[in-house]
Amino acid sequence: MLSSPPVTRKDGILIMDSRHAIGAPQQHQGLLTVWNRLYKMGSLYLDLSLKRNESGAFLVGQVISAAQKPAAWRVTLHAPGYSRSSPINEYGNFRIQIPGKGGLELELTLENETFWVPGLDV
Repeated sequence: MLSSPPVTRKDGILIMDSRHAIGAPQQHQGLLTVWNRLYKMGSLYLDLSLKRNESGAFLVGQVISAAQKPAAWRVTLHAPGYSRSSPINEYGNFRIQIPGKGGLELELTLENETFWVPGLDV
């Protein structure tokens, strides 16, 4: 009987944060209304944005890869007492609702690798 290879966990490397760019969005009551970040995750990139609308805050992302996206890619948002998953579509895109403030981590599962984005500010 064949077993699956073990899943490895790695932290994504932040390579760009719009909050540190010239002309970055202004803070409103101590919170940023939106931001954009780019992470390197192995041979992939994760383009991640915090967006807001009348129904609340959410993360919009795209996994950028030279290879074709397998069906098993998933993203999960973790917070204290909360966990919500979303599939990543054939174009590498996803959107996931944010429950509230504090303690947010994003988990990106790609076949045999798992990448984490800890400490998301909302």
